[in-house]
Amino acid sequence: MEIWNKPCVKCVIIKMLKVPRQQVILVSASTILALFSLGSIVNFTNPFESSWITILFFYLSLFIFCLGFFTLLGLGLRQWSRQGIYITNLSNSFRQAALISIFVTSSFLLSALNLAFWWVSISLILFLLFVEIFLNLKS
Repeated sequence: MEIWNKPCVKCVIIKMLKVPRQQVILVSASTILALFSLGSIVNFTNPFESSWITILFFYLSLFIFCLGFFTLLGLGLRQWSRQGIYITNLSNSFRQAALISIFVTSSFLLSALNLAFWWVSISLILFLLFVEIFLNLKS
């Protein structure tokens, strides 16, 4: 808790809230780098001969790409449909993008392990839906 009392952290947080363009540029750059990483892994590695670290980087790149893509998509749709407070739209978009990214990455992982059944996917969707409902009730 002491980190929040330092003046430098408060200044950085306040500056981040005042500069939405920098946040969008940072998320966009991260998404592009993750897409490049994902494309490189898919094109230049053989999944049957690669090590576990390559597989880990694949799923990590997939998660970061989905997180950035769905955050930007959700933020754009929220800003276009209803002009609200930017930071609220960004936090809602990020939260929902994280849940969607968990679903996409988990689905890819389950498919690789030959565990992708319809009832497993529905269970995962219901679990993430309950997490979203819980987070909405909490705030």
